[in-house]
Amino acid sequence: MAVNNQADLENLNLAYSIDQISLEKLLEQLPKDRQRFFMFGVPTYNNLGDLAIAYAEKRFFEKNFPEIVYVEITEPQTEAAIKALLPHLRSDDMIGYSGGGNIGSFYLNHETARRKVFSTFTENKTISFPQSVNFSDTDQGKNELALSVEAYGKNPNLTIVARETQSYDYFKEHFHNEVIYTADIVLSLQPQRPDFTRDGILYVMREDDEKVTSDQLLASLTDHLKYLGEDVEQTDTVVPFKVYDGDDLESGDKDIVRLSEIKWLFERKLDQIKSSEVVVTDRLHGMIFCVITQTPCLVFDNSYGKASSSYYNWFEDLKYIQHTTEKDPEKLVPMIQDLAAIKKTYPHDFSTSYDALKELINK
Repeated sequence: MAVNNQADLENLNLAYSIDQISLEKLLEQLPKDRQRFFMFGVPTYNNLGDLAIAYAEKRFFEKNFPEIVYVEITEPQTEAAIKALLPHLRSDDMIGYSGGGNIGSFYLNHETARRKVFSTFTENKTISFPQSVNFSDTDQGKNELALSVEAYGKNPNLTIVARETQSYDYFKEHFHNEVIYTADIVLSLQPQRPDFTRDGILYVMREDDEKVTSDQLLASLTDHLKYLGEDVEQTDTVVPFKVYDGDDLESGDKDIVRLSEIKWLFERKLDQIKSSEVVVTDRLHGMIFCVITQTPCLVFDNSYGKASSSYYNWFEDLKYIQHTTEKDPEKLVPMIQDLAAIKKTYPHDFSTSYDALKELINK
C-alpha cells in the first residue's frame, strides 16, 4: 500500500536510514504517481554545518516542490543504495548529492562516494547541491582532481552548484559539467527561534585541518576581553557526543546522528548563538548561523578561503557581520565592541539566489 502522507513518508525514510527496512521496501511504498528525488550523501556524523545543510535541503523541497517525494540516503548507505535503486529507477527520477565543503582531495570518504553516484546515474538529472571545492596543489591533489573530473564527466546530466565565486570559477575552469551559482542552502532557512537576552562573547572555532587562527591569538584575545569584564565561552559546530567525520562506525562508543535528531541538534546550536552578544568564528556555518539568527559576528578565514569568499559574495553589506585578517588582539577588541554596540539587526532574504536551482529542478 502506497504511503502519501508527509509524516508517514518521513517515518518510512527514517526506518530505511537506520536499516530497519530495505530501500526496495521503501520504494514499494512510495506513491507511484509522484516524481521522486533521491538525495545521496546525507551525513550521519557530527558536523552541524553539514547537518544543517541536509535539513535545509529537505526544507527547500518541502517549501518549493511539495509534489516531489524526497528520499534521503545517508552516506554510509551509498553503495548498497546504488545497487538497490538502479533496477527501480524511473526516467523522471532525479538524483542529488548533499552540499557542503567537501568536494576535493581533503575529504576523500565523501569525494569517493560522490564520484560513484555521479558516474552511475548518468541517464537522470543529477544535481550536486551548493558546494565549495578544494583540491590541493600537490601530485596527490592533482591526481584526485583528475579522478573527479573523469567521474563527473561521465554524467552529461550533472549540474554542479557552487556556493561562492571562488568555487564557481574553479569548477568552470577544471570541470566539463554545467555549473550554476547560489548561496549556501542553509541561507534559505528563516528559523523562528525564541528571543534571548544576548550576553557574552562566543568563540565558534574549528579544531581541524582547516584551522589557521592560532590558539595563542585566541588566548590573548580572551585575556583582553576578560580584563574588560566580558564573559567568553568557546564552542564549535561539531557535536562531541556523536561520531566524527571519518570515524569507523563499527568501533568506538559514539553513536551516529539519526535523521530524526538533525533538526533538534541544529536548533540547539542556533539558540546558543542567538543568546550571545557577539560571535567570533572561523567556521563558514558559524557565520551563516549568525546571519540567520541576526547575531553580530566577527569572522576569521579558514585554510582555503571559503569563509572570506562567502563573506564578500553574500554578507559584506550586513553591518553586523564583519570579516577580518587582523592578528593584533588590541585591534580586535574594538571591532568586537563595535559589533556588540549593534542592538538592532534585520533578517536578509536570500531566496532569489536559488532561482537558477529552482529552474533546474523544474526543467
